[in-house]
Amino acid sequence: MSSQTPEQRMHPRWILKSSVSVFDEHSKEYLGLLVDCSEQGVMISTYDEIKPGTSLLLSMVDIPPNINGRRTGNCHAEVIWCDRITPSLYGTGCRISNVSDMLDTMMKSYQHPAG
Repeated sequence: MSSQTPEQRMHPRWILKSSVSVFDEHSKEYLGLLVDCSEQGVMISTYDEIKPGTSLLLSMVDIPPNINGRRTGNCHAEVIWCDRITPSLYGTGCRISNVSDMLDTMMKSYQHPAG
């Protein structure tokens, strides 16, 4: 996001303390890591630019502490913005909808204020 773009989030976002891998549910391709999330959006660090307006079905996988096994949750995502953050990484902001019950549970477990 450009430093000149005013903050447009309507919901607080949560910075993750564990790794959450993000995949394209259709192709099973690894897209990147979840950076932060809110009730209605996510930021993903990706290796490739994803054009704003792109619709995706995301599958998110985490391995939380003190739980045997991994959790997988799904949602629909619309890419709102995508900016290069390093020479090899992009920050990709998405609006999410149709969040699965498991993803809702996962995201609630991440809820602590950013910063």
